[in-house]
Amino acid sequence: MMTLNKIGQELGKSDGVSAMTDVTGFGLLGHLIEICEGSHFSADIHFSRIPMLDNLDYYQEKKCIPGGTTRNFDSYGNKVSPLSDFQKTILCDPQTSGGLLIAVEPDAIAEVEKLFIAHGLHLDPFGEIIAKDQTIIKVQ
Repeated sequence: MMTLNKIGQELGKSDGVSAMTDVTGFGLLGHLIEICEGSHFSADIHFSRIPMLDNLDYYQEKKCIPGGTTRNFDSYGNKVSPLSDFQKTILCDPQTSGGLLIAVEPDAIAEVEKLFIAHGLHLDPFGEIIAKDQTIIKVQ
């Protein structure tokens, strides 16, 4: 949240990067759905691998959740496998600050990891793009 996405320009030149977007007001799921629909694929994501700030459960218990979270889910929830309330608050949260969502070809993962390390950034793979399915995003 305190680093510009300067790396995006270099990632865009990589043959191994097939799609990339910054994650903003539509939440992680909204942007991933756009990538999947635009490429005619689906995705499996592993919720336990999603990077999160500490103490999110505290804020959920206090019902401190932006209204945009619910509006986001209402607009695309029918394209996603069933989610717990906690998963919805994380995956549909509009309060993101431009983290990058990147689809990387399997044979280019090492190249992209090296680029992130060179920029002092951390990479958090959390899912796979799969053949098109009726459910666009499956959350495990």
